[in-house]
Amino acid sequence: MPEGWLIGCSTRVSLRLGLRLLTWLATIALAVSLVAGYAPTVSAQTVYIADGPDFAIPEGYFFTEALPGRGDGAGFGVQDGHDANLWTAFQAAGGLDALGYPISRRFEWSGDVAQAFAKGVLRWDRASDSAVTLSVNDLPGGKLPAYATQAEQPPVATAEVQPNAWSGWWWPAFNGVGPTLFATSGPLDKYDQYTLALRGYDPATRDWERQSVYFPNTPWAGHCNGFAAAALLEPEPQEPITALGVTFSVADLKGLLVDYHFGDTATWSYGDENAEVNPARFHSMLLDWVAANHKGFVLTFDMGGGEVWSYPVYRFSSQWAPDAVQDGVWHVTTTVWMADMDVAPNFTGTQPYPGPAGKTFTYDLQGDPRHPDDGSWTGSSGRFAHPSRVWYPDAHVRNPDPRLVSPGLDRDVLATLMAAT
Repeated sequence: MPEGWLIGCSTRVSLRLGLRLLTWLATIALAVSLVAGYAPTVSAQTVYIADGPDFAIPEGYFFTEALPGRGDGAGFGVQDGHDANLWTAFQAAGGLDALGYPISRRFEWSGDVAQAFAKGVLRWDRASDSAVTLSVNDLPGGKLPAYATQAEQPPVATAEVQPNAWSGWWWPAFNGVGPTLFATSGPLDKYDQYTLALRGYDPATRDWERQSVYFPNTPWAGHCNGFAAAALLEPEPQEPITALGVTFSVADLKGLLVDYHFGDTATWSYGDENAEVNPARFHSMLLDWVAANHKGFVLTFDMGGGEVWSYPVYRFSSQWAPDAVQDGVWHVTTTVWMADMDVAPNFTGTQPYPGPAGKTFTYDLQGDPRHPDDGSWTGSSGRFAHPSRVWYPDAHVRNPDPRLVSPGLDRDVLATLMAAT
């Protein structure tokens, strides 16, 4: 394999695997499935964490009833933080009974922070560390600034892509720990038999794989990038099939999909071997890609030395709270759910990694938390502490150098086979 390309994964209880692409080939082409007409992300459910129209948020409360009838979850939040404890002041002043619903977001009033309510305006006095209650008529011109009345979304969001990315085996690039792509009577051996019957020639993909992607002295080498891409882009094979006299198990079918997508490039990618993904970009892609575009993405942990683990993300839940003092800084807790690759080869369905509770990351954001300018990871450090990169596969464009997949693994032949599933 040419210099600059490494294959890698690691071990948990069993061995893991994956591919580290040190140079991403970005493209605007859309990633596509081998199965004609299949749309792997048919829907996404984006909901806010709420137990009613008005609900608790970090360091405060969010009121959708402040803007009734919108239907988009918008309203106004009242929170402590950014050196102005307006939620505490709101409660101390008598809450809804005394002040009514908020009619604005926070705004600047002659250097102070303020927020308007139906029955008054809370203006925070930093010198006394308390709020005073005034009238809207006391404002310059007797009215709120235009930006103050723009609706807010709550500082919490979740989304789950349907169907979920599926779990599958990790297909090591060496013998001794389980099934391999190049095994006799394995996925590529059966593909060669099927292609011979279909096209009249032996593509010799099994021999190519054994010669070109075989690393017996690298106990974490394999195909987790291909798994993660296939699990996002392809419908899950759920039953064995027999085609042209060749019987393919679920594991065989998944293995062929994993191998083909091992050669995918990236439609987009953030983070690389020189600089890990900024949490501001990670957060933005959760909101703007997963929640808004109804698509999952691949999350990669880079252990160094070529060892990486890649998993398909299909669900997330995030919430953010303002820093107690520093304006424009937000503390974020985000949990993502990924499909595991440490399953039996014929497993069907989704086994979440690292478990049912998902994987939680913490980070700080600067600026608008829905469109952050910058960020920094917080919490624990070390292995699996936070992502190194996030990316979305593109099956239209292949990585040309080095060749990661046998040239005999033909897209049209695979599509014909998968159509039988």
